[in-house]
Amino acid sequence: MKKITYASLAIAAFFVIGWTIWHNSESVEEFMHPTTKYALWSFLIGALVTISLPLGALTGLAFKPNSKTTASLTAFGGGALLAALSVELIAPTVEEIIGHMSSPTHMAQDKHHAIEAMAALVCGCVLGGFLFYSLDEFINSKGGFLRKAGTTITHILHKNPDKHIHVKDVNQAIKTESEEKHGASLAIWLGLLIDGIPESFVIGAGFLALLSAKLSAGIDPSFGEVLPYTLIAGLFLSNFPEALSASLGMKKGGMSVGKIMMMWMSLVLIIALGSLGGYYIGSSIPHIVEIGIEGLAAGAMLTMIAQTMIPEAVHLGGTSVVGLSTLAGYLSAVVFKLFE
Repeated sequence: MKKITYASLAIAAFFVIGWTIWHNSESVEEFMHPTTKYALWSFLIGALVTISLPLGALTGLAFKPNSKTTASLTAFGGGALLAALSVELIAPTVEEIIGHMSSPTHMAQDKHHAIEAMAALVCGCVLGGFLFYSLDEFINSKGGFLRKAGTTITHILHKNPDKHIHVKDVNQAIKTESEEKHGASLAIWLGLLIDGIPESFVIGAGFLALLSAKLSAGIDPSFGEVLPYTLIAGLFLSNFPEALSASLGMKKGGMSVGKIMMMWMSLVLIIALGSLGGYYIGSSIPHIVEIGIEGLAAGAMLTMIAQTMIPEAVHLGGTSVVGLSTLAGYLSAVVFKLFE
């Protein structure tokens, strides 16, 4: 409860600071006002990215890959997601900040804007990470840890630090904990949701960044010209193994295939709507506040990678397969930048 209180205070402070900056900042450009066409595009991109969730679940349930294969895919997805965050979110904002700091006009206004933007990015990332950590811990305490083998093992080790769990024991551990946490389906679904909500806003923000660049240049873009390919690739490639691994764990825990698939399909809809919300919010607020919200989402996602995805891969496959698989995923997502 104390963690939730701290998280709530942190989020409240974030929005108070954001409102203050918004109140004293420039108005949004007219061309950035949302339209039905671009809103539909944002929704479609969100659905396109997250369709890999039910696809990954079906693959896992149908083929039941072994632990090392699942670990490799999970680490690959983690690397792809790291690329999406660094290339599409953090790097462009940092480049913009450096541009303002080194402005040839040497105007104090440019430096002030750069300092505000960096503060918004850093504060957003810190608060996003803390918020994810707090919610993840709370959901796990209610049974949400059962959504993944890695989080299940971590929970067991927290309860009994002296216990040694090997890969061959994972299935039995999940089954035992599932019986103890009977009726934890809602907590499992909420755990999956807090993994997915940040990416929905990231999708909307990535789409909006490309769209605004085209519109500010006087170009009426086509759908293909405003697709954030690296972001889409990173999220798609990370969602697939995440759903694959989680679905295997839920099935071993006694959950029906129908319930598992309903969970993933509902997340596709929610994340697509979240992408739509990210577009509307981003197109209606000043740039500094948008940077803060992007930082919030990026911080939450980076914490999720380090707290759930990479440990999941290590638990299932050991360190020998994680490093190179993460590198492969990172480079695979970066290559998609060539399509933009």
